[in-house]
Amino acid sequence: MVVTNSHRTTAIVVKNVGGVVTLVPMASGKLSASRVTFDQFLAEWREVDYDLPKALESFLRHAAEQGATAEAAKGLERLAERDRVVPSLF
Repeated sequence: MVVTNSHRTTAIVVKNVGGVVTLVPMASGKLSASRVTFDQFLAEWREVDYDLPKALESFLRHAAEQGATAEAAKGLERLAERDRVVPSLF
């Protein structure tokens, strides 16, 4: 899911487990994952109508050029892999 906040920061949600949402906001420099409670996520972030594979491509390219924490890189790669496998099943 691609989301944005009131500061116009775009992020990709990489995990939602146990009431905690993990997302990777686009930022200059190294990408890192952020965790927020589900309630905080609902209050601060809104889904945007943007193609997830296109967003993932952009985030992964940025991570390759600028770097990313292990958690951010793993989350983005996991989503990208899921999107490559799931469409081929149908």
